[in-house]
Amino acid sequence: MYTQKGRGAQINPTTSFEKLDRGTQVSDPDALTQYIPVRTKRLLNEVDSPDVPHNWSVNPYQGCEHGCIYCYARNTHPYWGFSAGMDFERKIMVKLDAPRVLEETFKKPSWKASPVMLSGNTDCYQPAEKHYRLTRQILEVCLKYRHPVSIITKMH
Repeated sequence: MYTQKGRGAQINPTTSFEKLDRGTQVSDPDALTQYIPVRTKRLLNEVDSPDVPHNWSVNPYQGCEHGCIYCYARNTHPYWGFSAGMDFERKIMVKLDAPRVLEETFKKPSWKASPVMLSGNTDCYQPAEKHYRLTRQILEVCLKYRHPVSIITKMH
């Protein structure tokens, strides 16, 4: 684990999904990031928008250490019991089985190849990728099946 200075959130508000109000917590700039392994039942998320040029998105991580305060994906974290504030930046859910689940999907006779976007919700090249390499493995699966894929990232 490591720390990352300059994140976007300065507070950790209570979410509407919580039964108990724990109050708003103030950011600790030295808090360590937690990586939480989660099992993946279904990896592909259908995108139904006429202004988006792909039909599916894949997110190997939920939450994002980049911590951009303007990120539209923050509002998904409360669904999992975490805040859209500091938790979004410091509690990263890691879909360790994502490459296997994607390959199983591609092998199904019912699957029809259609463009897939990596990171429609959180950045697939956030710092966790250096250790977990899930994006790399997902791209290898796409290459193996010659499946169209694209990536959105802010990594520089």
